Amino acid sequence: MPDAEIKWKRGELAEACGVNSETLRFYEKAGLITPERGPNGYRLYNLSHAKRIRLTQRAIHVGFSIQDVKSWLDGAAARMEAALLEVEGKLEVLERLRKTLRKKLKKV
Repeated sequence: MPDAEIKWKRGELAEACGVNSETLRFYEKAGLITPERGPNGYRLYNLSHAKRIRLTQRAIHVGFSIQDVKSWLDGAAARMEAALLEVEGKLEVLERLRKTLRKKLKKV
């Protein structure tokens, strides 16, 4: 079965993505995800929704906002370029920190 055909209910998607149902509700209100409706009225989510949730979680974890993520998903190239520069800057700082910690660890 192709991934696009996978359909999850809210609780199933929440579990698959490691978030809770309230988080999904919040992301829906923020416009990050828009589920389909099944014949019974239940919200149905697919792999595309899961990818958006995982991207959002990673971005939030490193300090980006919901609005940042929404702009990326909406295709705002300038915002994506700015975010990429920010990520690259953070990676440089983290690499320097890693080298410093390794040097200090060798002295212990």
